Amino acid sequence: MSVTQRGGSESRRFRPTWALCIVIAIVAIGVAIWGPQTFPSSLRIPFGDAFESGFTSFAESAPWAYEPLADSMQGLFEVLLSVLSSISPVILSAGIVLALAYFRGWKLASIAVILFVWVVLSGLWDYTVQTIAFMVVAVGVSFVLGILVGMVGSIGPRTNVVVRVLLDAMQAFPAFAYLVPVVFLFGIGNAAALVVTVIWALPPLARMTSVGLRNVSADTLESAVSLGVTRRRLLFDVKLPMAAPSISAGTNQLIMYAIGMATMAAMIGAAGLGAPIWSGLSRLALGDALQGGIALVLFAVILDRATSRRSERSRLNSQDSEPAGLKERVLRFLRPPYGSAQLCLALFILVVIASQTIRGPWQYFSDPPWGTPLRLRQPVEDAVIWITTTWGPLLDGVSGGTQTYGLNFIGSVFAGIPWVLIVATTAVLGVLMLGKVQGLLLGAGVMLIGCLGMWESTVETMTVVTVALTLVVLLGFPVGVLMAMNDRAAAIIRPILDIMQTLPIYLLIIPAVMLLGVGEVGAVFATIIAALPPMIRFTNTGLRGVDSEVIEAALISGATPGQILRQIRVPMGLQTIMVGLNQALLLALAMAVVSAMIGAPGLGADILTAVTRALLGFGMEAGLAMFLLGVVLDRLFNGCAQTVASAQHAATTH
Repeated sequence: MSVTQRGGSESRRFRPTWALCIVIAIVAIGVAIWGPQTFPSSLRIPFGDAFESGFTSFAESAPWAYEPLADSMQGLFEVLLSVLSSISPVILSAGIVLALAYFRGWKLASIAVILFVWVVLSGLWDYTVQTIAFMVVAVGVSFVLGILVGMVGSIGPRTNVVVRVLLDAMQAFPAFAYLVPVVFLFGIGNAAALVVTVIWALPPLARMTSVGLRNVSADTLESAVSLGVTRRRLLFDVKLPMAAPSISAGTNQLIMYAIGMATMAAMIGAAGLGAPIWSGLSRLALGDALQGGIALVLFAVILDRATSRRSERSRLNSQDSEPAGLKERVLRFLRPPYGSAQLCLALFILVVIASQTIRGPWQYFSDPPWGTPLRLRQPVEDAVIWITTTWGPLLDGVSGGTQTYGLNFIGSVFAGIPWVLIVATTAVLGVLMLGKVQGLLLGAGVMLIGCLGMWESTVETMTVVTVALTLVVLLGFPVGVLMAMNDRAAAIIRPILDIMQTLPIYLLIIPAVMLLGVGEVGAVFATIIAALPPMIRFTNTGLRGVDSEVIEAALISGATPGQILRQIRVPMGLQTIMVGLNQALLLALAMAVVSAMIGAPGLGADILTAVTRALLGFGMEAGLAMFLLGVVLDRLFNGCAQTVASAQHAATTH
């Protein structure tokens, strides 16, 4: 290629900085010429009314299509709950602890002991048993359906495309928005909660099953076919065993999705630990909500560790030859899953015999003789009073600054941009970064939000999300840099991030209310807590992932650590950092409905209103608008990440 040709190709290359300046200039000129314009009501599409009419007709004419599954799950739940309730609490808890000790080790069993002690002292035993029964039924049904859907997706390219699009839509649609049609069909109760949990938890396993089955080696399949293996045996004896790692990973994600939705579904009458949490949050009894939340977090940690695949190293260790020393022999005897069977069985038999011979009121965990000695309500209220009196002026300053210079300013800017310019700008950016088709579809998606009558609510949601993401970058990026530059700091911060990401998102409003009270600013703070971990993690990963040879060459050249950070680590890790920001954005959108409980306006408040008042059409319009907003922002962020990657590639090749 000649120099002239190369220069011409460089001049035609998309430059994101120039495009951003052009877009800002066009928006500024448009605002100056047209001024603020709301979305015209003449373009309103009565989607909600049409959906409610069609859904009502379906509910009245085809109960055979949805009632049998819900009734079956409801029946299974009631039977399982009665069985678990009939078992002595001492025997049930001992059996769970010893099973975890055998299959997953004594560390995880000790966490289960802490969980049971906590729920007994808190008076949450009945809720915990309900959660166990609920999860067994929901996970069992989701597992069967997820495997079946994954098998359908692995049949061929066409079915794979259809299944993948369906699963993408199911996961992108707001979780809370699923509650509206489910309540309309099944009413309030465990049947509706089980159905919505299965719908929400199914996609991860279906996706991973399809991927695992499609990635089985073609040579292996050809060898099996050449040996005369039937299609049935090929599936069950070859494909499924070889796809076991993917299915196992999908099962773990299924369980975590299920426990998240099961507790959310407490809004519509689901039994379990979600009930005291939602009851406490609705009454702003933060101590009661936190008490149930701690039990739920411990339960989620146990499920996560119990269903994750064991490392290769631990499996190899369990297959080692018999150690020679006495200490090693004892450790080998206690090491699961092969060495501790006798011990676990003996301990379980001992507990059964003791519980039957030494009977007393101490066995009744639902109504123990010591009452409920553990109550967090008063300590949390005292903590709120202490924070208010000690840090009140500082927190008032933070709240006022965030409201004035963040929410009010950004809200006025967004409200002042004509809707036509927002639609056009989205389409232009999409065309520049993703191509004509995707760009026009993104513009049409933004246009459809207005046609649904959700323009003002979307602007309010974007205001809260923009302020929260700005503060997430300002807070999360320096912490990520600190983790990347200091191993000791990384070792301290990493467990904190694990705890933050393990907590259900609706528990994050508790510290927000404690510090900043109810309102938009508290909602922003709760969103920041939810969105910070991925920003910090991906910043750390991006900065640490830079090629060590490049760093060594810079050090040899005499570059300082600050120069290496600014000129090498940040530019080369920018694509990964952008992925973290994208994940933070999606979490911020997921927090929209939860933060609406403490005063956040926008689409989340509309969805929450639809759930509480059973407004089917309005809820689906708000849910669809949230879905479109998430897809548009996700695609724009992905396009920006691709642009950054191509710019880095161009910089390294020229």
